[in-house]
Amino acid sequence: MASKRSLIIISLLSGIGAALSFPGAAVFPLAWVALAPLFWATARLSPSQSARAFFWAGWIFYSILLQWLLANIYWAGGWAIVGYQALSAAMALYWAAFGWLRAYLGRRGFGLALPALLALAWAGMEGLQGVLFTGFGWGALGYSQGANLYAAQWAALGGVLLVSALLIAANAFLAHAFAEPRQRFKALASASAVVVIAHAGGAWMLGQPELGERPLSVGLVQPNFPLEMKWDPEYTVEMVRNTADKSRALSKAADIDLFVWPESMIMASVDDPDILPMVQRLAMDAEATVFTGTLRAEAGREFNSSALITPDGRIAGHYDKIRLAPFGEYVPLGDYFPFIQRIVPSIGSMSAGDEQRVFTVQDRTFGPLICFEVLFPALSKKLQAKGADFLVVVTNLGWFGSSSAIPQEINIARFRAIETGLPIIHAANTGLSGMIDPWGRYHPLQGAFDRYGGFVRLASHVRPNDTIMRRAAGIYALPLPAQRPLPHLARPFFFAAVAISLAALGVGAFMRPRAVDAS
Repeated sequence: MASKRSLIIISLLSGIGAALSFPGAAVFPLAWVALAPLFWATARLSPSQSARAFFWAGWIFYSILLQWLLANIYWAGGWAIVGYQALSAAMALYWAAFGWLRAYLGRRGFGLALPALLALAWAGMEGLQGVLFTGFGWGALGYSQGANLYAAQWAALGGVLLVSALLIAANAFLAHAFAEPRQRFKALASASAVVVIAHAGGAWMLGQPELGERPLSVGLVQPNFPLEMKWDPEYTVEMVRNTADKSRALSKAADIDLFVWPESMIMASVDDPDILPMVQRLAMDAEATVFTGTLRAEAGREFNSSALITPDGRIAGHYDKIRLAPFGEYVPLGDYFPFIQRIVPSIGSMSAGDEQRVFTVQDRTFGPLICFEVLFPALSKKLQAKGADFLVVVTNLGWFGSSSAIPQEINIARFRAIETGLPIIHAANTGLSGMIDPWGRYHPLQGAFDRYGGFVRLASHVRPNDTIMRRAAGIYALPLPAQRPLPHLARPFFFAAVAISLAALGVGAFMRPRAVDAS
């Protein structure tokens, strides 16, 4: 058994390795092995000791993964550090709970079945992360595989949680091989089989996008306005004029059916008499529909909203964000603990919308998601059930500069595309805009604007990340939804399988003699 100091070092190294598999380091193969040392080191510990080891691993994991929250120091001062570390510790408690269960089950045997059961338990833990206390599933291990298109395809069957389960199974089988020498060959073979099947099966599921006879042409404009401008009323009209001019320049490069502008592009109501005529003129001149982020007020409530303006200049509808970002758009328990409002900046006391909506453009129907909502798989699936055949994500990550929050969100959006089989248009104010096809391939912006506002193509060697802090644009032929070779497993059935398995484990644990601790 590892010493206390060695155990802490192993815990921290495993947590660091898991974090480095995500963007910004993006060494995604690390996720297949990073936690194996932690599983090995906790193989014969008591539940409380294992819980502490997993807590330290989870704490360093989230401290690295969410380091972009430190950018809030600019807006909130030192309180941002307190909030960042409080969130990291809170999420590490989920890892601690899993660590307790890992030791509880491990001390009762189960042999070579244990790694598979632990993989199910981990998926259940991540599922709880995504729904409890408003839900924050940002750190689901499966999201590390966004750029690994083969492994990511398993999300088409069981969502990101299934990909997480595969990763944990590989780690747990590898650890089992060294913790149980008598089963080493079988455990190593099982770990290898998980990795091979995950990638070979994903390669079989990976398809190519189909455009159809007359694909919808979508134009994206990433305006890249700093937040200081967005919150200054002096620039509210000018930002719309500038973006409308750039959209008009984009329409000269190709026929556009749908323009998509990012979250809160219009820092007022879209029907403001100084703003609406500019959007109407663009829509009518380009004979295109415009979908834009905006603000909306009604009956004393303010909404983070979006609006659709048709080619004849009519406001055809709006969607109000229903899943607000805690601390960003509202302060949980802020009425009872006012000091919390100083930890993370809030854009105000926003109200949540009442329902999800879909919009039709020509013969295509899309479902909108605003920023934080892309984190919730159920919202995407509900839009699909409402008839959406593509998704539009409008976002503004200007709070976080050019940090790893931006490519991490793209990885999350990739999984929503794979889970639903729908293409996604991702429009950011500052960040990574572009199109994601139904198999998770990300197509970045292809052009920018010169000093005169004209649209110019970027050189082929320019990397996608070079558009993060840049006014840029792109034109996309929208693919059709994917035709999957296998059906998607409904999320409730997946959770039911996890719950039944764990219940069976609980019953079996009391009927099975406790394993002898060889140490």
